Amino acid sequence: MKANRTNILKNDTGDVGIGTLIIFIAMVLVAAVAAAVLIQTSGILQQKAQTTGKEATAEVSSNLKAVSVVGTRSDTSGPVDNLSVVLELTAGGADIDFKTVIVKYINESTSKTLNWTSGSASNISFTYTEERSISGTPDTVLQAGDLGVITIDLTATGQQLDVRKKGTVQVIPEVGTMIIKEVAAPATFGASTTVQLFP
Repeated sequence: MKANRTNILKNDTGDVGIGTLIIFIAMVLVAAVAAAVLIQTSGILQQKAQTTGKEATAEVSSNLKAVSVVGTRSDTSGPVDNLSVVLELTAGGADIDFKTVIVKYINESTSKTLNWTSGSASNISFTYTEERSISGTPDTVLQAGDLGVITIDLTATGQQLDVRKKGTVQVIPEVGTMIIKEVAAPATFGASTTVQLFP
């Protein structure tokens, strides 16, 4: 018995002509456009990634650290009139110019936004001084190793801190992470005119 044969028709001819040429050119053009779009997109993504990386690095490396918060009273029978917030840079932190820093003080009823001033603190400002300056010349720029002090006049802002009362100090640098410190007055001030509120 003979095995069944299956004949497969083979067509070795190819299509030629203007139609084939048009299809070939269209495929090349589509591939070129797709490649151009991919290259352009990758370039934009690279730029955005570099920008985001720089901003993230600046945010992480520009942190402030609150060392202490001290309240002072003008007399032994009154509330806390002034707050002094002692600040320093964290390890690897970038320099911070306090002319661009915003300070907010919030108590149980009101909130005040304060900007830097070169004179006495007022209801819309705070003063900045340096207890320790590595450069030897105190200025408004907090550098690594410096110890800066923000002074807030609570009498001018109408937010004096009485016994058992709480407040919040927010220091917002131009670049970097905001620091928030809650302060709480003790049950009694006693005869002290200086009160340690943090730590």
